[in-house]
Amino acid sequence: MNNKIFVFVLTAIFSFFSVFCGVGHNRKNTEKKSLSEVEKNIKKDSDEIKPDEEEKLQFRIVNLYFVNPNTEELKIEKRQVFDLKEETSMIKQVLRSLKLGPVSNLKPSVPENIEFKDVFIYNGTVYVDLHKTSEDSFIGGVEGEELFIESVVKTVSDLSPDYKKVCFLIDGEEVDSVLGHLDCSGFFSKDSF
Repeated sequence: MNNKIFVFVLTAIFSFFSVFCGVGHNRKNTEKKSLSEVEKNIKKDSDEIKPDEEEKLQFRIVNLYFVNPNTEELKIEKRQVFDLKEETSMIKQVLRSLKLGPVSNLKPSVPENIEFKDVFIYNGTVYVDLHKTSEDSFIGGVEGEELFIESVVKTVSDLSPDYKKVCFLIDGEEVDSVLGHLDCSGFFSKDSF
């Protein structure tokens, strides 16, 4: 009886190893073939794509407007950002920096419940599309909303002299007011404040 068990176990082990080693051998050949195909594709792709020597990562200093806690007026904080060539991408990046808030002792100018959704430019007017994540957020009434609007308008306007006006949308729709206090149905310029 012990001999039968021994032969059975030995046969099972032999069968297992022969199957396992055969599968492993086939897998290695497949991996080698796939790897060589990948290497050929990489070489082909790299031959087609030539790196642009002139396009190097550059930075730019921009003005972000935050609230001075002592005077409740806006004050500039300089920030280094990537100098993006595409205009709307540059504006979006700067607005994200504005949303992140100051790194100094200034106060944020963008309410917590406001997100910058998108940006469009048409005939020198920058359309800033906002999204309100909720209706509640402490903004400080009329003065707080005015500081928010003014900070966005001045921050965007400082990016280029071509940006003459800023218009606010909420989820792609024209609105009478962004936060319920100020008339935002028209356009704003740096001289509006």
